[in-house]
Amino acid sequence: MNWYKKYIEAGKVQEEPNKYSWVRLDCDADIKDIHKGYTETINEKDLYILEQKGNNWSYGTEDKPHITTKWGINFDDPKKVIEVLEGEEGGEVMLDKIEVFDNDDNYDVLVILCESEALQRLHKKLTDDLEIEDTYPEYKPHITIAYFKKGRAKQYVKSATKAFTDLLLAFSFDELIFENRKNEETKIKLD
Repeated sequence: MNWYKKYIEAGKVQEEPNKYSWVRLDCDADIKDIHKGYTETINEKDLYILEQKGNNWSYGTEDKPHITTKWGINFDDPKKVIEVLEGEEGGEVMLDKIEVFDNDDNYDVLVILCESEALQRLHKKLTDDLEIEDTYPEYKPHITIAYFKKGRAKQYVKSATKAFTDLLLAFSFDELIFENRKNEETKIKLD
C-alpha cells in the first residue's frame, strides 16, 4: 500500500484531536495547481514518510498548500480570533525563494518563502492580542512543498525554484481560515 493510501485510510479512523487550533491562509487556485504538478515530480523514495501516531500525520508531500498565519492556539471557539481580526485588511503575498528548513529530526522540509507585509502584521496581531508565545524567534511565512529524508531536499531546490519563484508568482487575499483541534474550519473575511 503506498503512503498516500495509508494516509487516506488512517484519516478515516482518526479520533484523537489535534493539540492546537490554528489560523491559515489557503493559496489561490493557480499556486495550488503548480504545487500539485510539482509535487507529482518528486521521487517517492526521497520523501520522509512516517506511520501515523494518533492524529499526527503531516509528512510526505503537502496536499493543502497554505501559509500558516498563527499556530499554537489552545481554544476551539473561533469567536476570539474573529474579534481580534475585526477591521483588519487582507493583502498581497509574493513568492520569494525556495529554502530547505533543516530539522533536528530525521527529515528536512522544502518550502517556498513568501513576502507579505499583511501576513506579518496579522501574525503579530494574533500573537499579541491572543497572548500566544511563538515557538520560533522569527515568523517566516512559507508554503510547505514536502518533507524529505535527511539531506535529500537540497537536490530539489533548483527545480522548485524554476517551477515557482522564477514565475514571480503573487496573489491577493481577503480571507483567513481558523481550524480548531477537531478540524472544523471557520472562514474569516477580512476588510
